[in-house]
Amino acid sequence: MGEVKRQGIRNTLVVYAGTLIGAVSLLYVQPVLLTKEELGLTRLILSFASVTASLLSFGISSVTVRYLPRLHHPESGHRGFFGFLLLYMAITLLVGTLALLLAGPFLEDLYGTETGIFSRHLPHVLILSASYTLVLGFNAYCLALLRSVFPTVVNDIVLRLLFIAVIVVHYLGLVSSSAFLYLFVLTYSVQAILLFGYILMVDRPGLLPDLGHINRAIGLRAILRYASIMTFTSINSVTIKYIDSIFVGQVSISEVAVYSVAAFVGLVIEIPLVASERIASPAISHALANKDLPAVQRIYYRSARGFLLLGGLMFLLVVLNVKDALGFLPEGYADGAMITIIIALGALVNMATGVNHPILINSDRYIYGSVFMVTLLVATLIGNLLLVPRFGALGAAISSCLASIVYNGLKFEFIRRHYRMQPFDRASLWIVMIIGALWAALEWIDLPLPPLLSILLRSSAAIGLYCAALTVFRLWDGWMDQLPLPWVRSR
Repeated sequence: MGEVKRQGIRNTLVVYAGTLIGAVSLLYVQPVLLTKEELGLTRLILSFASVTASLLSFGISSVTVRYLPRLHHPESGHRGFFGFLLLYMAITLLVGTLALLLAGPFLEDLYGTETGIFSRHLPHVLILSASYTLVLGFNAYCLALLRSVFPTVVNDIVLRLLFIAVIVVHYLGLVSSSAFLYLFVLTYSVQAILLFGYILMVDRPGLLPDLGHINRAIGLRAILRYASIMTFTSINSVTIKYIDSIFVGQVSISEVAVYSVAAFVGLVIEIPLVASERIASPAISHALANKDLPAVQRIYYRSARGFLLLGGLMFLLVVLNVKDALGFLPEGYADGAMITIIIALGALVNMATGVNHPILINSDRYIYGSVFMVTLLVATLIGNLLLVPRFGALGAAISSCLASIVYNGLKFEFIRRHYRMQPFDRASLWIVMIIGALWAALEWIDLPLPPLLSILLRSSAAIGLYCAALTVFRLWDGWMDQLPLPWVRSR
């Protein structure tokens, strides 16, 4: 477990560094150096491409994380699993791209012609979708080998720095708007190339797939069946993640910019969970493959408590300071404060339920993931259809928050029934009550000070009172074992 621990710690540090870069990019560089229309268009292209990539990849991420551990054999190049991955993605990319080209006119009519997302910007969507598909496959291969640090560096740091460089070049007038969009989507191609080179360097994988052995050991039909189910789940998951921006884009592209910035601030809360799940998924996959349920329980329980503790503090810092923080941005962005608060509430729920998603998708009843996602997607679509036309971006935020509550509730109940695991206790209730009480008490304090000083004083008060309350009620007991990446500590 020593190497897993080192990987987990490095992964977390890289994610936080990347988060800082991403925050500077989305909260300062993009709103200041791009117009609202340009920012909104890049987010819209990214949203559509992400949904498309979830279809083009045809479940390759889940297939790799689930089945590569069963074929793990460095001496034989894992029986050519990497070659199988390349062949798999080549076929899905070819078939999927042809289908998207044929469906482009229909999708344009369905979504609307004002943005031109499927006419003027179809090449951008295709390039980004193909690149992102490769990134998904290569990332999953690295994660399945428990080599997550370099992919995290590329995804969270290199990619964001490249995008900032592209924005600066465009702002200085060195490239046209059209060239800017192509450079934006090509940054993901650079990411795919870097990951491909890294895999060849550190793993020396077999490029010729041993299909006979893969079929005997796992079964090609079993792989395709699992991929089909996971694709369905992935499409639902990604669609839910980006559907709010897509619906807001029908109202106004500039409003997509405001929504993206406000939502990013709220989603900062769940970044530790996102970082942890990259390590948790292969670790849980290995544990379930070895029928080591105590290890799964240890990961689940500690993550739920640790992320509730950390998420509660991050939630307070975000919701108490969002109005002042957005006030530093160009005109119009401060209107997204309520969007941030609602998104942050959904993110807190996601944090508090721990690493439940990796348990669900790696279990022997992974099909329930698809069932839950269908339910969630239908509810999200209905929510956006009803709320966005009436409330605009705020309606999308409400729908997203409700989606987080519903989906995590379904996963919680599944794990409770199937594995007899329930990570919450009386201490969890006390933590929630402390978070609510401090939010209610500090929200109404309006300091007649400059925004930056106000943020510093309010944050200091929130941190001090939160830590004091946890100490008084002795909720710090065993806190070192509850912090993020708890599964890296073996007994």
